Amino acid sequence: MGNWIKAAGGYLKDRYMMILLSGWLVLFMEALSRNRTWDAVVWSVLHIPALLLNGAIIFGVLLTLVALTGRPRLSFWIVSAIGFVFALITGVKSKMLGIPLLPWDFVLTGEASGMVEYLKNIFTMQLFLDVIVFTFVSWLLLYKTDHLIKVVRWKERIAFAAAAAALIAVLYTDKPFPIKSAFGINAIMYDQSANVDINGWLLATILNIDYMGIDELENYNQESIAAIVSNVTPIGGGGVTEGVKPNIIVVLSESLWDPTQLGTVKFNSDPMPFLHELQQKTATGTLLSPQFGGGTANVEFEVLTGNSMRFLPQGTIPYNQYVTHEIDSLASITARSGYYSTAISPFHRWYFNADKVYQNFGFAQYIPLEFFDPVYEGPYIADNEVAKLIIQQTGRTKERDFVFANTMENHFHYYPGKFEENPFTVEGDIPIDTKGMLETYAKGANDADKMLRTLVEHYETSEEPTIVVFFGDHLPYLGDEYKAYKDTKWISGDNDPDFANKIYRTPVVVWSNYLPQTKETINLSPSFLGSYVLEKANVPGSYYTDFLRQLSRRSPTVPPYSFDMKRADDVWKQYELLQYDIMFGDQHAYGEMEQPIVNPNYFLGFGPMVIDQVSPDSVKAGGEAEITIAGKNFPALAKVYANGKPVETNRGPNGELTAKLPGELLRSGTCQLQVKVLDSKDIVVGHSNVKSIQVMRK
Repeated sequence: MGNWIKAAGGYLKDRYMMILLSGWLVLFMEALSRNRTWDAVVWSVLHIPALLLNGAIIFGVLLTLVALTGRPRLSFWIVSAIGFVFALITGVKSKMLGIPLLPWDFVLTGEASGMVEYLKNIFTMQLFLDVIVFTFVSWLLLYKTDHLIKVVRWKERIAFAAAAAALIAVLYTDKPFPIKSAFGINAIMYDQSANVDINGWLLATILNIDYMGIDELENYNQESIAAIVSNVTPIGGGGVTEGVKPNIIVVLSESLWDPTQLGTVKFNSDPMPFLHELQQKTATGTLLSPQFGGGTANVEFEVLTGNSMRFLPQGTIPYNQYVTHEIDSLASITARSGYYSTAISPFHRWYFNADKVYQNFGFAQYIPLEFFDPVYEGPYIADNEVAKLIIQQTGRTKERDFVFANTMENHFHYYPGKFEENPFTVEGDIPIDTKGMLETYAKGANDADKMLRTLVEHYETSEEPTIVVFFGDHLPYLGDEYKAYKDTKWISGDNDPDFANKIYRTPVVVWSNYLPQTKETINLSPSFLGSYVLEKANVPGSYYTDFLRQLSRRSPTVPPYSFDMKRADDVWKQYELLQYDIMFGDQHAYGEMEQPIVNPNYFLGFGPMVIDQVSPDSVKAGGEAEITIAGKNFPALAKVYANGKPVETNRGPNGELTAKLPGELLRSGTCQLQVKVLDSKDIVVGHSNVKSIQVMRK
């Protein structure tokens, strides 16, 4: 017996260091994810069960790597490097957006570059010192003690793999040993920041995995949906709008907010004079956004579909996770009334999976960045370019238009010098960096205000009745942990008693050129805005928009995540059931639609690109030649391809393209020419017909 104990002790002596290293790595990751080393220490003392479970997760991962490599030291450095990156991203994302890195962030289509954005400009002296301390202590533990085996043999590696699999399985399933249940550890889905703060990032991630799918709601069936729908009263218009069919233009203005509300600072001139003018004479107010500092797609999702983020796991992005099938939206609803629906976005076609999402929403046409003229204000397309496209689009169609557009000019970051010229200055007792952010933001907000003025002044003189809806998606991110908002005393912190109303309220304007201009105050959640606009336009909605309009009259804003929906009135449960039916169920309420949601003729850009004529129609072989291509719908970023190879291309004032054909592409016979548009991933998103020219011998 004594020999067995001695042998076991000797075995553990060379391996217990892996347990200690796992705990050390957990503390380091928590320090990074919380942005403060002391906070990680406090957490480890106050939440010992969570600390142990996080350590067990790291230990399981470390065992797995050792089983694969046979080298504990190498395995530790690999786990540390991966943990460092994810913990750092978590900390930066939490500071910027108030939401940590979540499991669904890893499955976002085309969004990996978004994670890299979080790592820009964050390498501080504190981070450098943390890394130095962690590396030095780890080096001591790994190389200056005799308590870590250097190489693990095959038999033990197999045992490590089995132990790791068993440990991780128990931690994830809580079976057969209910460890998490015994310590009362659960996911806090309504508040992901609290979830990470209490459970630690690794354990919170494990807990969140169960919520990547959506469980079927209790009482969900065709009968329960039919019962809800049968009690919905159709919303009718009437009055002065009877017989009038207006264009409906909805503009999501990036980070639109009124900075003049910051009463402790003074701008040299009003950055939003036109908004303030409209507030005195038309329908204006605020939306209670579900987002802060980012997550534009989620606000857009609410406005277009009427669905609410409140019924989805916090931190999710439906465009990338759930909109994989047709979903009725303002685009398809208005299309059923004879509207032509267009989506316009001055950013990449693939961003937030927009191309597929807009198709599933029933748009007829989508004009992304790839089809814009490259007119920039700062690093993004200017707001006035979006206004120009909206006006052009409503002018070129025969039908009435539903246009949904978003902007990018005033997107984060707000560093001094972002705009080449900035007439705005700020005075006040605030730090210099906050002053710089506010001055930059004011310039972007002013251009958004000018865009609103451009649209209103154009449609004031238009013969087509038109409604313009202009709103902000979320407040701007102005420094870590709400820095500018606290520096200007707008809020005292995230415990401010009026925090939600100040940090989640964005402006909205609903203006028309044919309705009486009367002052009206709007106070809505974004998911109720669409039904409000349909009623104002006197356009028939759907059972869903009618339900939402009735609900919004009773309660204009959706309860926040902190509100326990189990205690909610039946009407909120009905809302959740209808949304579940649309997004995850069998879409019972849709019934048999006479007109499908998805438009079979959906396309990108302005229409088919067509080469009508090439001049000259023949060139000499071997020498460089310049040609001109005349045709239709060539965007500024279109490129001419000669025999499948891209060539230097320029667009003329009348839309014609000129291209230089190098001699190596000109061989006797013919040269085939085609116009293509590629996105930033080098994917062809539009192409013309092929036209051939003769290549003559010298």
